[in-house]
Amino acid sequence: MDENDDDPCRTDYVEHTRHLFVDVAQQRAIATGQRPVRRAVFRKTYGVAGGTIVLDPNRPTELRAGIFAGDRYTLWLRFSGDVAPDADDADNGTIGVAIKLFGVTSPTLAEIDPAAPTADLILQNHDVFFVDTGYDMCAFTDLAIKGRIEEWFRDHPDTRQILADMAKREESVLAATYWSVLPYACGAGRAVKYRLRPLQGGPSEAPVADRNRLSTDFAARLGAGPAAFAFEIQSPAAGKSLPIDQATFRWNEADAPFVTVATVEIPQQDVHREGQEVYGDTLAFSPWRAPEANRPLGSIAESRRRAYPSSSSLRHHVNGTPEAEPHAPR
Repeated sequence: MDENDDDPCRTDYVEHTRHLFVDVAQQRAIATGQRPVRRAVFRKTYGVAGGTIVLDPNRPTELRAGIFAGDRYTLWLRFSGDVAPDADDADNGTIGVAIKLFGVTSPTLAEIDPAAPTADLILQNHDVFFVDTGYDMCAFTDLAIKGRIEEWFRDHPDTRQILADMAKREESVLAATYWSVLPYACGAGRAVKYRLRPLQGGPSEAPVADRNRLSTDFAARLGAGPAAFAFEIQSPAAGKSLPIDQATFRWNEADAPFVTVATVEIPQQDVHREGQEVYGDTLAFSPWRAPEANRPLGSIAESRRRAYPSSSSLRHHVNGTPEAEPHAPR
């Protein structure tokens, strides 16, 4: 017997990761009656908003590759939590933001409609991941689904600590900082990471006991005025070599400083406008909806390349919604 026969993650971690998230976890939710069918991860929506990203005309030339060569894009953002849709927002979990840019001229690496004039950016509110590689992600998920997660923690105590650190409380999704966590290409021979830094802060504008305080705060803030984020690129300094496929490794600013390349502008709006949240929930996001110049890097990114579109296809099929990439914003 081949040594990989009893370890599907060793045999093909990309396919087994897809299988675990889609064929097992997502199908299990469908079988128990989840309707509408949710994403495999980041299932709870905190808010959906439209806006614009404006590129800084003075950004460095070396950071103008792919989508960063443009001047401005219309965008839609979906803020969400990696918790159950009915979870109390007092239960801290990882918060993510998915951004869809419209007006992109380069074809992307996406499996579905790569010629669509769109690109996606996916970030979360912690700067490192809880495992290093695509194989690790597969093995961790396999054990978690089997109820044997303590076996992983026994040999990887760093994972337990990072997960605890990721469960931080945020006062507002509009006041949180988000990182790409994983690296991306920025033209030939350059690996970078992204950060979305809020330009506003302050305590939550929702009642303390509100089970959906993050959604309430989101609606209150954007109902009263605009919000904005600085979009930054982190690039290793000259002579610094930082790991590409070690996702628990933190790129320190001393070795890889951040440079602001754009501003994300979210105008005042009624986020409860009819259809807005449904629109955001129907959108599909993938890190591989990016031009070749902005290719995702590392083995975890390779796992996501197959899992994301597979999960999206299943979700849209069961919900009866078209699996089509929009060519123009709502």
